[in-house]
Amino acid sequence: MVKWITLKQSDKDRSLGLETGAEYRQRWVSIRVVYFIGFLMFLAFGIVATGIWPYLRSLDPSVSKVFLGYAFAVPPLGQLIFSPFFGWWTNKLTSIRIPLVLLVIIFTIANVLYAVIEEFEDNRKYILLIARGLVGIATSAVTICRAYISSATRLSERTKTISLMSLAQCLGLMVGPIMQSLFSGIGEDGFQVFGLFRVTMYNVAGWICVFLGLFNLVLLLPAFFKDSPIAVKEAMKSQGATNAKETWKSIELQYFSITIMVTAFSVLMLVYVAFQTLLSPIALDQFNWTNEESLFYLGILMTAGALISCILFLMLDPLCKRFSETNVLVYGAMLALFVSQLVMIPVGSEPITAFLENNGNSTGNGTALGCPPTQEWCASIPPIGKVQFTISYTLLCISFSIGTTLSQAVFSKLLGPRPQGTWMALLTCAGSAARILGPGAVTVYVLSGTYWTFGGGSVLTGLVFVWMWVYRNRLQPVVVVKPSTAEEMKVLNPSKLVQ
Repeated sequence: MVKWITLKQSDKDRSLGLETGAEYRQRWVSIRVVYFIGFLMFLAFGIVATGIWPYLRSLDPSVSKVFLGYAFAVPPLGQLIFSPFFGWWTNKLTSIRIPLVLLVIIFTIANVLYAVIEEFEDNRKYILLIARGLVGIATSAVTICRAYISSATRLSERTKTISLMSLAQCLGLMVGPIMQSLFSGIGEDGFQVFGLFRVTMYNVAGWICVFLGLFNLVLLLPAFFKDSPIAVKEAMKSQGATNAKETWKSIELQYFSITIMVTAFSVLMLVYVAFQTLLSPIALDQFNWTNEESLFYLGILMTAGALISCILFLMLDPLCKRFSETNVLVYGAMLALFVSQLVMIPVGSEPITAFLENNGNSTGNGTALGCPPTQEWCASIPPIGKVQFTISYTLLCISFSIGTTLSQAVFSKLLGPRPQGTWMALLTCAGSAARILGPGAVTVYVLSGTYWTFGGGSVLTGLVFVWMWVYRNRLQPVVVVKPSTAEEMKVLNPSKLVQ
């Protein structure tokens, strides 16, 4: 652990002869810059999560909740459209600095626009939509960061590095709402800055991101960030190859295994986003909670889930040294995901409406509590219990933390040392599509109820789990080595060896 803090190269790393102590230090400084980019891009989502709706209403009192859905859907759509281009472009360049700088500039401009929307007289809500769309384009940087980690880490380092990248992103999502709350004291009227623009409790989120974006541009200067293609050096040494292209072309792409990993990643993302979208409707409909109670208890649940995720990100590397990555992924992520959906299927004979009436269903502030009459299935389906709900969400957080991290790690290792920009764009697009489709679970829930929602989720996740379990041995990356270096590479990567 000490070397990860001091950036001091260990004797074991030095003995490999792949880089000097100075190169080792520079490589890990650059990786930490990538961590910050991941933190920043996810902060941009977390920091507006609680404030974007009241901000929209202050800009345009007539705005509908449907438009709020557009505001949340536009960023992943922008990422979905532009990630393939930036991934392809990255593969054509010798350094990822130029596309990263461009995307951070777009990120900064987008947040300036978000912060000054009220300076425009007309079409304010559409300007907000443009600003969020530009943020979505900027988050294509996540694709580049994933590709960079794959090229700038040795096989033995990759899982831990991807885990810490996931931790940085999780912290961005956690810190964002906290920062928004801390600055809520500014108020709706805010204050003027040099008579040029106004800072309010709503647009302060944009200004924070602008400041951090400018700081990120400084970190991308050559003094801090340099490309370090250590993965291809490791592969060249193991194969005795003389050039990088010869090295990665000797490793055949395992398209079937790659398809499994992309599917697993997208299903994980789909179910997680769908459940997050359903948290509030379920709490209000099933537990007879008021809006205030829902915000309070769900806040506690989500905070606990985020803490569980952070702990798991730190535990993954030692866990994968004790058990194979594939087994941790299949059982710790995909089986847990399946059980999380299965647990949510209601049990009992008493329908929701009768249950709520027997437990004091009432009216608060003129608004009826519990399952609304428009959802006719409430009269025939039993309620979900609070214990069910808590267990399911805990399993979902465990599954998501382990699954998204290890699916990226295994996916990267299956690709080998080849340029991964385009391939990582494919993974990003799968996640973006899932984030767009996930909120559609609300429609299924409202129209058809919990049996269809979580029964369908159980079938989907169960099929993916069985598929991965049957073919789990094919998810191990093949490493081509010279006979003379086989023993050395077994230490670096205990996966299958081809000599």
